[in-house]
Amino acid sequence: MSQTSPTQSLPDDEIDLRGLFLTLWGKRHLIALSSLGTLALAAVYAFAIAKPVFESSALLLPTQTQSVDQLGAAAALLGKKSSSNADVDLYQSLLTSRTVLHKLFFTPLRNESDTGKGRMEPLWHILGLDTNKTRELNGAIRGMSKAVSVDSKASGAGGILEIKFTAGTPWLAQQIGNTLLKIGQEELRAVRIERSDVILSRLTVAVSQASEEWNATTDALRRYKDHNRVISLNEQPDMGRLEMEQSAKEQKYLLARKEYEVLMLERTKAAPPMMILDPADLPDRKSGPKRGLILALGLMVGFLGSSVGVLAWKSFVIPAP
Repeated sequence: MSQTSPTQSLPDDEIDLRGLFLTLWGKRHLIALSSLGTLALAAVYAFAIAKPVFESSALLLPTQTQSVDQLGAAAALLGKKSSSNADVDLYQSLLTSRTVLHKLFFTPLRNESDTGKGRMEPLWHILGLDTNKTRELNGAIRGMSKAVSVDSKASGAGGILEIKFTAGTPWLAQQIGNTLLKIGQEELRAVRIERSDVILSRLTVAVSQASEEWNATTDALRRYKDHNRVISLNEQPDMGRLEMEQSAKEQKYLLARKEYEVLMLERTKAAPPMMILDPADLPDRKSGPKRGLILALGLMVGFLGSSVGVLAWKSFVIPAP
């Protein structure tokens, strides 16, 4: 009777982990050298090439229109989440829109660099952009949109939003932050006024029609009463119907008129679209580059890349025995 050999070959669908480890161990010096090489390249990039990044932040509280407040209250009664996420999306889209960022590049800022000496200069001049080159300006706008982020305050309470701005110098991050909030405030106010004007034009027509309908039913009811003055109330079958119709038209007019007056009040009131609780601060330390992370990634790329290369070289270059 034949016995099974103690060193049986592995099936084709199984991986010899011990063999892979021995292969890598045999080339450990090459792997270590490769890892140190990518680590050195990462260090050169982190300490010599990567530009410093400073982050400024501001806190703001969006003000809501009455219609939004009513929707928020209804959502709370239904057990749904508040509209904080909608505020985040709104202000992120607003502050990084091409319209707002284009105005930012042409708005004078206080140049506090060594050469600027506090002069008021447009941002494109401070950054050395050529505004005659459309592609260069559009590229700068896209880059600036990535330097602005909006999120809810860490506590998540009160609907407070935290806006962060990044730039190459502390003073520029602060200047961009405060200027961008001012432009965003004006742009949002203009959008709300324009939207209110469109709704007001429609409400004006609705109020006029409701008033005419109410007057018409009131006149019809008065004529009916004058014509049937000598008839008792029980003998006037159309009286109740006319009174109900007149009351319904009156309520329709009063509701339309109230909505019109509320919208006019919201349009003309002095409350800003957003309340800036904390303006952009002056960062006192760098937020980037993340040198530790860059070094770790460089070491990992070197180790994994050389390991995969060694295994591939063994599998495809060295012939199997």
